[in-house]
Amino acid sequence: MPNTTLRLNANEGRPCLPPEAAAALLSPELLRRYPESKPLEAALAAKMGLAPERVLATAGADDAIDRAVRAFGRSGATVVSTAPAFEEYAAAAQRSGARYVSVPREPDGPFPLAALLAAIEAERPALVIACSPDSPGGGVIAADELARLAGGAAAVGAAVLFDVAYSDFDDERGVYDAALGMAGVISTGTFSKSYGLAGLRAGWAAGPAGLIARLREAGPPFSLCTFSVAAALAAMSEGEAAKLAFVAEVKRERPLLRLALAEMGARTWESSANFVTAFVPDAASFSAALAAEGVRIRSWVGKDESSRTGMVRITCPGEEGEFALLLAALKSVGRLA
Repeated sequence: MPNTTLRLNANEGRPCLPPEAAAALLSPELLRRYPESKPLEAALAAKMGLAPERVLATAGADDAIDRAVRAFGRSGATVVSTAPAFEEYAAAAQRSGARYVSVPREPDGPFPLAALLAAIEAERPALVIACSPDSPGGGVIAADELARLAGGAAAVGAAVLFDVAYSDFDDERGVYDAALGMAGVISTGTFSKSYGLAGLRAGWAAGPAGLIARLREAGPPFSLCTFSVAAALAAMSEGEAAKLAFVAEVKRERPLLRLALAEMGARTWESSANFVTAFVPDAASFSAALAAEGVRIRSWVGKDESSRTGMVRITCPGEEGEFALLLAALKSVGRLA
């Protein structure tokens, strides 16, 4: 077993703050005070060009998802999304007693707008969840598609939660800017991916003031600790250059990783996220072979959805040396059967 293990299965980023900067944030004064998220919300609002009341700081995007389902997908209501998707969508609905309806989305296919609109008309949900770049496929939604989705949701009185956790890795910014101006749409993001602060659980939700107020009421007043708030603020200032460098490295690695997988015989497609997803003949054997080389990846072995059979997801490390180790591990695995 190699001495170095690349944990590319959990889809974590690389910290944009050096250890000394992170350590300097943890002071006795910070520890003794209850957290105050308003400075972070104000900074996020200024970055997005929004009024502060249109932004809510959350404990990662998970917190925003959970609040949205509790606020809109109350017990007995319906939540509509796609499948496969981030598993927290369905889990949050289950916790709230909401009914979860999913529309198939092929990981290597286009956004299933027509099928989603048909499901909205038939199911009349309280909440619709969409993601761009999509997890686990890495595909994106166009601004006009999101607008049509929001219109269909509004026709039945539903809100739209737009998960943009991977948006910093997308070259096209139009849909994310447009979403902030769409009625009935709440965008949610995280400091876990491009900023590399997954352990601190810092994120945000942004949208119309009335909808954000409902999300604020749906959760506890102190969902972020003081250290999380301070680190997120630091990340947005002195950590921004490191974040941009990390994102640039991920974008460099993406096509190279896709090419390496294709040369092995995997079926790959373009990704706008910080990972490359592929179909391989035997996901269990492929994952085990990489694990033996010190690389952990995500697979969906044991899942019963046909669209996940043979699917694997490999996060781009975002660091040149680690990426070289990943390519070497893939080369050691060799040609797929």
